[in-house]
Amino acid sequence: MSAAACRAVIIDDEAWIREGLSEHIHWELLGIDLVQVFQDGFEAVNYIEGHPVDILVSDIRMPNMTGLELVARLRLLEDNHRLPSKIQVIFLTGHGDFKYAQEAIRLGAMDYLLKPTDVEEIEAVLQKAKQLCGKEEKPAKRQPAQPKAPEEPVSYLIKKALQMMSSRFTEDLHLTQIAEELFVTSNYLSRLFRQETGKSFSDYLSHMRIEKACELLSCTNLKIYQVGEAVGYPNPRYFSEWFQKQTGMSPGDYRARHA
Repeated sequence: MSAAACRAVIIDDEAWIREGLSEHIHWELLGIDLVQVFQDGFEAVNYIEGHPVDILVSDIRMPNMTGLELVARLRLLEDNHRLPSKIQVIFLTGHGDFKYAQEAIRLGAMDYLLKPTDVEEIEAVLQKAKQLCGKEEKPAKRQPAQPKAPEEPVSYLIKKALQMMSSRFTEDLHLTQIAEELFVTSNYLSRLFRQETGKSFSDYLSHMRIEKACELLSCTNLKIYQVGEAVGYPNPRYFSEWFQKQTGMSPGDYRARHA
């Protein structure tokens, strides 16, 4: 095993899928070590808790534990600093329901591929995953104009509000909803939010969404309207206008320059 290579695992309950991915992907040429193959999410979690893994390729619909449940558990381990780094997740599934894709995006998956797909497409996504896992230097790219990164909040209330925004920015989210769930007035939350982050609630939410939209356009094969839905803008025309206003280029132009 190369010390510099990313480490990958596969999880799929179908043996022919596991064998096909193991044998037909050019792992060594990609500079990726395929370290384990699992048919069950529980086995994968147990292994990953004790071994470094950079890339995970998983089905979604599996018995005992779905791929989404598996990744949710791994994200919790990451949040609790029980894993050394964030795992790059690629879902490879036969189910095209976009609700699955939305949940995958919420969990930070880097791509969502529909079976059947060809080896070249899977290898292209794996190459991107390798770059994201930090084992290969990525060429510097000119980034679009984006809102300045907000300041770090200090109060529990604002930290909680930001956690809620981060997990629900795909929804039609408003300050009043967050305020009600935190049992404070919207005026108080608005004032405290700006005081601690240096931004209004709507500007901060827009910052979250544009960062995720840029990531999805450059790192996934989702259609542009699906990217819009994934960041809370189900109207394709409005999403394109909003993206153009935020970055100075259309979603299609951004993808062409950064994919």
